[in-house]
Amino acid sequence: MTSRLSRRALGGAALAMPFLMRPARAADVTWRIGHVAPIGAPLHQRLLEVADAVSKRSEGRIEVVIGGASSMGVQSGLLSQVRRGGGIEMAALTGSALAPFAQECGLLETGFLFDGHDGAWAAMDGDLGRFLRARIARALGVTVIEKVWGYGFRQMTNSARPIQTAADLAGIRLRAQTDAVQTDLLRSLGAIPVAIPLKALKAPLRERQVDGQEGLLPLLEIADLYHDQPYAAMTRHAWDGVFILANNDAWKQIPERFQAIITNTLNGLAARQREDISGQEAETRAFLEHTGIVFTEPDQASFRKLLIEKGYYARIKAHMDQETWAITAKTMGITV
Repeated sequence: MTSRLSRRALGGAALAMPFLMRPARAADVTWRIGHVAPIGAPLHQRLLEVADAVSKRSEGRIEVVIGGASSMGVQSGLLSQVRRGGGIEMAALTGSALAPFAQECGLLETGFLFDGHDGAWAAMDGDLGRFLRARIARALGVTVIEKVWGYGFRQMTNSARPIQTAADLAGIRLRAQTDAVQTDLLRSLGAIPVAIPLKALKAPLRERQVDGQEGLLPLLEIADLYHDQPYAAMTRHAWDGVFILANNDAWKQIPERFQAIITNTLNGLAARQREDISGQEAETRAFLEHTGIVFTEPDQASFRKLLIEKGYYARIKAHMDQETWAITAKTMGITV
């Protein structure tokens, strides 16, 4: 398991080369994969393992170059390169980054879509994952690798009170993303979303200009925000995954045997990277509990019930086609 992505790990990673070094022996095929995660992150580390395994399984005939930490471009730029060809052959992109171009990916922003990691992976390996891969391929004209990698769940922390049910969020001022769906989610739950850049968040939290924030749990340690947040709620209110896309023309130009090696290796390492994400969350929680932060496991049913009453899911449904909403509702087990 990859160790917790601490500030020290990030600092060391920033000094390292974000590319996998080329082997001395020339390969028949060079395959470039770009992503934006820090090079100390599980995504980058497992992709390095993919590169090594592909080289060994192809007896050196396939060289995979991994460009992390946005060294090959930001997410929109990576997607553009993969779609048009040239630059890179493959990219690892979050569902939220794909949503503006393949709107069905926006369903992943739906509040309380999954109960936890097991539920997310079951859905992404099942009907929901098949549906999204097909829609992405159709909308973007790319090849989509079967297994979705992990990005993680967003949680809530605050300095006001422990969060056990949806009612406990009433009136709490939370720093949030500017995304309209997430803003609507928080308002529907009675919270007050406040737009503050992440880099400028420490002072508002310390001075109680906002009560808390929502985001990936490891962010509390990485951004050094945990000193002013005594309560953490494992709400799992939003989730995102990482889709691995390949340029269609480049994919068709390599032999089927090479396609199989790349595909099988990526799918195989996906399971380990998923474990890394849940393990990183657990390790971060243990660290934060040691500092004195009090954790709660809120009842998700109370959140979904309130969101139904406030019309949140009805508004989500109104912006989806019938098939997209059907699979979203089925995933959550709700009726609107």
